[in-house]
Amino acid sequence: MAERMEDALTEAWALLQAGDRAAAAARLAPVLGRPPEACLPETCLDDAAPLLAVAEALPAASRWQEAKLAYALLVEAGHRRHGWLVEAMAERAILQDAFIARFEATPVMERLGAFLGARIGRAVAGLATTRMRPGLIGMALFRHDITFADGGPPLSVVEKVMRTEKRDLRRVRAEHLLFAHVEAERLMAPRHFGTLEAEPFVSIFQAFFDGAPLPIERWMATHDELLYRYWALVPPAGLAKAPSLVPVFLDRLKQLAARSLPSGVEPHLRAYSVDDVALILTRRFDQIVAVLHAMPLFVFHDDMHCGNILVDAEGSMTIIDWDHWALAPIGTGWRFYVTDESLPEPEVDRIEWARALPPEATGRNLMLMASLWGWHKALRDHKLELAARWLEKLVRHA
Repeated sequence: MAERMEDALTEAWALLQAGDRAAAAARLAPVLGRPPEACLPETCLDDAAPLLAVAEALPAASRWQEAKLAYALLVEAGHRRHGWLVEAMAERAILQDAFIARFEATPVMERLGAFLGARIGRAVAGLATTRMRPGLIGMALFRHDITFADGGPPLSVVEKVMRTEKRDLRRVRAEHLLFAHVEAERLMAPRHFGTLEAEPFVSIFQAFFDGAPLPIERWMATHDELLYRYWALVPPAGLAKAPSLVPVFLDRLKQLAARSLPSGVEPHLRAYSVDDVALILTRRFDQIVAVLHAMPLFVFHDDMHCGNILVDAEGSMTIIDWDHWALAPIGTGWRFYVTDESLPEPEVDRIEWARALPPEATGRNLMLMASLWGWHKALRDHKLELAARWLEKLVRHA
């Protein structure tokens, strides 16, 4: 069926280019599920809706070449606002061909045997691969069950595949930097086996953990305990130039002091006006900045949710997807899911047993860091009402 659709779209496009709209419309009939006599230029070409519905459904099935042809037909039929999609679908069709050549047509031992053997430190005898996620454009996941030439215990490894675009490479390199300087066990993360970059893809390899996502009813308590654990860990010197949320928080504060409130937040404010916010934060600006710089930093998982917290049958837990992380001041992340008017302060003594804290690291100032994070995250997620609630908390803790 896929080949017949591609043939029909190709032939219809050629007929349109030749100026025969009636024949082009009739050739589209099987694609649109209509009899040829019912597929006239005015119903199948002048009206974009039938062909557009087909075009929009094809990417979901990763049928990029056919999607490109469908959008090209729409443009040739006169619906030129879809022209940008022709190029986008063409790029993805090329990417799909490269993906198939690398991850399906190339034997996995040829592709990964020597690489994984060197990373693990044992000669690989065999690899059995399972596709865990069917994604291509966003991310693909493979599980590789490895047997070794020494006859020792087998090992299962997850390969996470992304594109070598600037954004994805930044994430991959950030994760590689993290585990080059921090033992995975300290962060409750899977063992990291490095990265493999081969245009136009880059892969991250980590130990497979046989677990299910954390049940939602365990989220609050688990999240808080994980934060206490991470707050207590001192980042090694090798992470000094890692991504940091401190300048992000500073920029947010400067915008507020300058009365620059993102559109849509002001109608949700209850306790303060925009002028109140600017006045209070301007008066307290230097003190807040001093606290922000004085707070110790920790390794902050910037995408913590139930799906990234895996629990096995024995209750053991591991945290995955460390390609979103940053250094952040202690307090960041506390109760970011809560919209109540009052929040319980973090317990400073839960951190002090593991690392020394400066005098500025009071429960109230940890709440100030939490409020800065809540404000930033709500804006980043385009949750304007939640942003207003966090802004009011920020003002109260300033």
